[in-house]
Amino acid sequence: MTTRAKDIMVTKLVTAKPDETVLDAVRKMHEHGVGSVLVVDEEGRLVGIFTERDLVHLIAKGVPLDTQLAKVMRRSPVTASPEEPLSKIASKMIEHWLRHIPVVDEEGRPLGMISIRDVLRAVSSFETFP
Repeated sequence: MTTRAKDIMVTKLVTAKPDETVLDAVRKMHEHGVGSVLVVDEEGRLVGIFTERDLVHLIAKGVPLDTQLAKVMRRSPVTASPEEPLSKIASKMIEHWLRHIPVVDEEGRPLGMISIRDVLRAVSSFETFP
């Protein structure tokens, strides 16, 4: 049986609007214990992603924390469909140097999130140890 995105994705999502600030996003990540925030429009469609890695780059560049996410988020993030196989998701993570991949429906609305930890957990469950 092939493991698919829907089998390993986390469905408790942390989202923000584009007009929220970097500090708002960081507080949400801290509060929920996650490493990324999905940025959604008024219709709930994914328009960007903001991650811990993005925060490090912003701090290094001296970007103020009151900057709106719309100005610093990664637009059009790499995504997966619910039926996408784990092997393809892992390949996307490697190819694009990603730690998080949102799972979206046909309209681009987030359904879940897959982190590198989720992929490793799924892969490690396939292993049999002596």
